[in-house]
Amino acid sequence: MERYSLKTGLREQTILKDVYFTAPFNLVEVRENKKNQLLEIMVMSSSPGLLNDDCYDINIEVISGSALNLQTQSYQRIFVSEKGTSQNMKVSVGESAYFSHVPHPVVPHKGAKYTAKSVIKLKESSTLLWGEILTCGRKYMAEGEQFQFKKHHAITEIYQDEIMIFKDNLYIVPEEINLEEFGQYEVYTHQGSLFFVAPQTDVRQRMENISKDLSKEEGISFGISKVMDNAYALRILGNEGQQLYKLFTQIRKQEDALINQAISTLI
Repeated sequence: MERYSLKTGLREQTILKDVYFTAPFNLVEVRENKKNQLLEIMVMSSSPGLLNDDCYDINIEVISGSALNLQTQSYQRIFVSEKGTSQNMKVSVGESAYFSHVPHPVVPHKGAKYTAKSVIKLKESSTLLWGEILTCGRKYMAEGEQFQFKKHHAITEIYQDEIMIFKDNLYIVPEEINLEEFGQYEVYTHQGSLFFVAPQTDVRQRMENISKDLSKEEGISFGISKVMDNAYALRILGNEGQQLYKLFTQIRKQEDALINQAISTLI
């Protein structure tokens, strides 16, 4: 089992207090402006992706009053393995803490089997921005690998004070369903989902701004829904992983900047 874990700390600004990782992982601080309150950590890996029955175990603790953005280095490739590959991720976000995570797209290779479960536990005063992007596979391979993977099953559960406020259960077995049918992917090959929740925040203005920006974007379809007065869920269908990643990253950077500014005014 390959794993990494980290815990934030506070020393005038958010710092990396405790960290542990095994091969192939390495966690590196990439905060350019050391005066920023937001801690930015990149997960680096010497492996080309998940292979050989890999099982990734990830634990993140964002302590009360701290702010963390967790980034990835590159696309997450899922290779063929005898038993399949998996990832389990647990995230804890404390009082008045912030966590944002918009990883690069997942690319399941032909014949790949992958299961993932992410459990995120928040406090009522926590702020979270969480994104996921799934591609159809190696779309531009000469022989074509569009939806040639065996199974992709990813579950995301988000709790606020032990009460579930959001669950996403993405289960795709291409051999069992025609993904080009109406109500499925239709003409698209990639999908992304984004969830945001913040205390004492009316998300209607954010939703309007996002809808306005995305309506100008070509080659996508999207829908955004208010989950609670202070939370929304966004889903986008498209044909390019980089396009979806860019759109989600733009939203993430806006929220990162807002939280960094908000924390700075309090100290």
